[in-house]
Amino acid sequence: MKKLFLLLLCLLCAGVCWAEESRLIINPGRETFVHFPSEIMGSDYTLTVFLPEEFVPLSKRYPVVYLFGPGPKQAEAGHALAAKEQVLAVAVNFEEEDYKEADKIVRFLARELVPYIDTNYLTLAAPNRRVLAVQGDKAAKVAKELFYKPNLFGALALFSPGAEAGNWENFAPSARVFVAGNQSELAAAQASLERVNKTYGRDFALSYRGDNKDWFSALPLGYLLSAPNKAALKRLEARVSDDKLAPGGAVALRVKARLKGGFLFDYVPPVVRFSPPYLIWNAGLGTLEMLPGAESGSVKIQGGVDKITFSTKITLKKQ
Repeated sequence: MKKLFLLLLCLLCAGVCWAEESRLIINPGRETFVHFPSEIMGSDYTLTVFLPEEFVPLSKRYPVVYLFGPGPKQAEAGHALAAKEQVLAVAVNFEEEDYKEADKIVRFLARELVPYIDTNYLTLAAPNRRVLAVQGDKAAKVAKELFYKPNLFGALALFSPGAEAGNWENFAPSARVFVAGNQSELAAAQASLERVNKTYGRDFALSYRGDNKDWFSALPLGYLLSAPNKAALKRLEARVSDDKLAPGGAVALRVKARLKGGFLFDYVPPVVRFSPPYLIWNAGLGTLEMLPGAESGSVKIQGGVDKITFSTKITLKKQ
């Protein structure tokens, strides 16, 4: 009854009569609000709340992850995420062109959607128990604006963020970021986040992502909601695609980051040291190349962050 009352109240506040009636559809594991009424956004969007239990009222309070894009068609994946991670997954079916109205979306979440969810569901309402997850560069730009707002979200996950992978501003010390994308996106994120004094693990993590279709299953909520001591960097492990490098060729360098909570992610070193200095590291491509005139022999490759280092070797062939 409380939800229906609030829906009616939103309709009255908006002062608009919509041609298509707002409806609440209840299914096991989710509630779908068709044409969810909003004074800011209108009634063009569907809100789906995926539940960690079959029905409300819930038996206890849960963290909440907000997702841009998914709708009722992703019901199976959304329900699986909520049940597996024991969270409420709140999805609004925004599309690419909707992100042109960034200011509206920011106000909608901050003033209407987040308060509505915290009022009508048993949630852990602290910012560090809320995650925002989006896919694509336009969605990422809007999501970053929301993330910088104080006391709203404590964690942000960006999938294939394009140019928005970099250019970070300073954000709350307790906040956490996850970026999944290609080599250039991860390299930009790594360098930009470290420039604003963010520490790998405690403040952010990265993951290579080739297929963006199923980003529900790739969302690392365990990491994003974990305590600072569980997110601390424990070890870096390096590998190369080939341990021999010929003149004019290139090999890929990949570095894995293991955190204290057992999480495994990817790390893109902005700078790599070589002994002897016969190689060039291209972070944007993730490749190692021979310097012209380099002598054949073994080269040691080193790098790291926060006094935690990795090391591997590669053999250079004759010029």
